[in-house]
Amino acid sequence: MDLLIEIGTEELPAKVINPLLEYLKEAVGNILERKATKIYGTPRRLALYYENFENRALTREEVIVGPPVSVAYDTEGKPTKAILGFLQRTNSSEKELIKIHKGEAEYVAVRKTYEGKKPLDLLSERFEEILLSAPLPKSMRWDKTGVKFSRPIRWICALYGQEIVPLSLGKLKAGNKTKGHRFMSEEWIELRDASEYEEKLKENYVVPGFKERLGMILSFLKEESYGLGGIPEYPQGLEEEVANLVEFPFAVVGKFDEKYLELPERVIVTVLAHHQRFFCVKKEGKLLPRFVAISGNIPKNGLIVKGYEKVIKARLEDALFFYREDMKTKLEHLVDKLSQVVFHPKVGSMLEKTQRIMTISEEIAKSLGLDTGLLEKIKRAAYLSKADILTNMVKEFDELQGYMGYVYAKEQGEDEDVASAIYEHYLPKSPSDPFPSSIVGKVLSLADKIDSTVTLIKAGEIPSGSSDPYGLRRHTYGIFSLLEDTLWDLDLRELIGKFYKSVDKDVEAFLSNRLFAYLEPYGYDVVRAVFEVHDPLKPLRCIQMVKRIANLKDEQKFKDIANAYRRVVRILPKEWEDSVVDEGALKEKEEVDLWEKVKDLSTKAQDILDLHPLKESIDKFFDTVLVMDKEENLRRNRLALLLNVKKLFNRFADFNMLVYEEV
Repeated sequence: MDLLIEIGTEELPAKVINPLLEYLKEAVGNILERKATKIYGTPRRLALYYENFENRALTREEVIVGPPVSVAYDTEGKPTKAILGFLQRTNSSEKELIKIHKGEAEYVAVRKTYEGKKPLDLLSERFEEILLSAPLPKSMRWDKTGVKFSRPIRWICALYGQEIVPLSLGKLKAGNKTKGHRFMSEEWIELRDASEYEEKLKENYVVPGFKERLGMILSFLKEESYGLGGIPEYPQGLEEEVANLVEFPFAVVGKFDEKYLELPERVIVTVLAHHQRFFCVKKEGKLLPRFVAISGNIPKNGLIVKGYEKVIKARLEDALFFYREDMKTKLEHLVDKLSQVVFHPKVGSMLEKTQRIMTISEEIAKSLGLDTGLLEKIKRAAYLSKADILTNMVKEFDELQGYMGYVYAKEQGEDEDVASAIYEHYLPKSPSDPFPSSIVGKVLSLADKIDSTVTLIKAGEIPSGSSDPYGLRRHTYGIFSLLEDTLWDLDLRELIGKFYKSVDKDVEAFLSNRLFAYLEPYGYDVVRAVFEVHDPLKPLRCIQMVKRIANLKDEQKFKDIANAYRRVVRILPKEWEDSVVDEGALKEKEEVDLWEKVKDLSTKAQDILDLHPLKESIDKFFDTVLVMDKEENLRRNRLALLLNVKKLFNRFADFNMLVYEEV
């Protein structure tokens, strides 16, 4: 029989629906020991569906080991007190005894089978606990029972075939009824069997599956945009958000006055998406004065579209007013007013942050040897980088921060590199984001992210768990990915120490841990091997070395090098620090040969594989030379030689930390 569990609610926020479904799928699945066949979620319901579910009692088997056979029976084969006590303790009879082998000895034992509760009985016991433990950004109470959820829960529909599953939450008991569309099907829907669920909902204007609704919306967008001769234009993720705002989507096409096309295209797209969750239409690279909206109700008599157009007009009128007002003031005249904007209470104002970015970006530019022309552009871009925070448009739409700075800077005659850097210095925000397109933008991006990371950690804003309100993990990802992309070998320890007095231990730990996380896909052991001998605050060297080792790790030449290293460190005392080699004390041909190779490779080795010739020399050395010689001077000299070998290897990694199944 099929199993249905549906939780009916008031309209849920779009962003909590999918995370809640994932949580319920895992939490309920752990109790039922079965993965849901289908999951359904709309603004008014969260549901799990299990096809061919068997509500069988869970059983477990346990083997209880008793005394050895030699102790269990006497010489005549009769049970001893030891075995009789074991039988009494385990509530067993002599007929249940079995014999098992553990190592070379033989023991008596009994096999017990315990029958547990049925899965649905367990679920009934823990259902309220599961709902009350759901991870929610905000929750609310709605009756005297005090139970809390994202929105009030109005019904529970739980069916195992035709049988109601006795689930409950507060005063609410599960039944076999659900609800259809709020406006197009207001009556209760009675289900005779769990298998009717999806069909009955669709008959009552509810498409319960997220992917199906999303597919319908994308199809509507394509068809309606094509009908207008264009393609849909909207911010990433809007289509998924809208899919969780409606239970049954209907497309509505509207228009707005062409005068609003004076606004930058991204402003129009943002205004329509931000306030109304509407989609723009683009034709031949330019926006059309049209939009596509997804309604959750049947459009009647053009009233819905007229209402949409009225709201859009008001929003675009405000945006046009903001835009024209902003254009009256140059960005450079806003910079000093940033002293009134708090970056962080413990760190200071946005003006102070701007000044730090200017200083850091200039130092980065100098360390990279950039010419005077680029340096001037970097200083100008850094000076203007945060000014658009004070524009009317960004105050209304904070997601346009940076972009409006770019637009206004271009309109005000700033250099193209300077203008684009104002926008691009926020990039990359995620692995899917592009990098800044110019050197100016890349330098400014690094300076901004380094400053935010250092100052906020010093202020005590270290991320914990999933909480990262200032996006510090995102900032460090941007730092490392930029350095990897540009191949800029910056010493963050030196840079931070110069401008922030010292490298705080929390700052160092955070940067090291985040670089470790950034590189972990290449292998936990590989990253450890590199970090053991390289400073994580020189990120590019660590990144390049980790990637190189990860690529070479399974090659035989590399394995030879790792094996040779292990032979060396295995014999070196842990605290040995004497590396002074007395060449006159090198008696054997093999130790002379090894020393000569070490000296030669100390100046020539640029890549890990350059160390491969040492493998043969190390093997010969150990095969013929007695390192721990009784004569103290010989022993000391040979250990000093091996320490030099180790140091040569350690220019690349601590090969002892690499993990192989077989080495």
